[in-house]
Amino acid sequence: MPVYSRFQLNNKKQFFRMKLTVFVTGETLKKIAFLIKEKRMLQKMSLALLLVVSPIYAASLVEYSGTPTELKDTGKSMTDTGRVVKVFPSASITKGKEKMDLKMTGSGIRWKTVAIMDVNVYAAANYLDAAVVMNKQNPIESVGNSKGKVMHMTFFRSLTSKEIGDALKAALEKNGVDLNAPHLKNFFGQFEFAMSPGETMTLIGTKLPNGEEELVLEAPGKVIKGQGKNLATDVWKGYLGIPVDKGLEDLKNKLVGN
Repeated sequence: MPVYSRFQLNNKKQFFRMKLTVFVTGETLKKIAFLIKEKRMLQKMSLALLLVVSPIYAASLVEYSGTPTELKDTGKSMTDTGRVVKVFPSASITKGKEKMDLKMTGSGIRWKTVAIMDVNVYAAANYLDAAVVMNKQNPIESVGNSKGKVMHMTFFRSLTSKEIGDALKAALEKNGVDLNAPHLKNFFGQFEFAMSPGETMTLIGTKLPNGEEELVLEAPGKVIKGQGKNLATDVWKGYLGIPVDKGLEDLKNKLVGN
């Protein structure tokens, strides 16, 4: 004659919580115990797999402070969103135990002519070492002298990393930057992300003890790193060097404080 027992399953984890009261045979109890053990093993395997395949992103290297001012996506076209972007007067870069204090040299909106219509693309703010004085006639000189530098952008339009990369490459070519340099090819080779309205992209440049520069790009779900001689300063030429069009010229004038 089979032995009957009362079995109650009460899993403590909320997302697997259930309460079941049934009459079962002793043999069925063994099967249930085996299934519970198997489920726990699967849960552990799933967690391990999640840790392997899920990217882990560190907190941003940059913090912003001070009373912000506002930039608005208005005044260019019927497609303007009216989105308001706040830009802060101060920033700091923290790398390990080192902290670099920066000040904003200027902020503005990058607009571009698309077909026959001018559209706002993103708002940008540029930051250099607090002790560096911006040379408005030769801003790249000031960028090169700054131990730390930040270009913070908030997008008004959706763009792919290819669109962003191609636009930046065109601006660098305009300024005589060798895009075949290994450190630049490596940097642009990591461009695999997309920007949506309201999302931010940040360029962070710092000097290394060996005299080279490290450049970090922070985008949604993506962190790109590169290093090489004048890497960050060269990329800044895409924003503060010879402009490729009127929209970038207007932005440059705002970023250097004109």
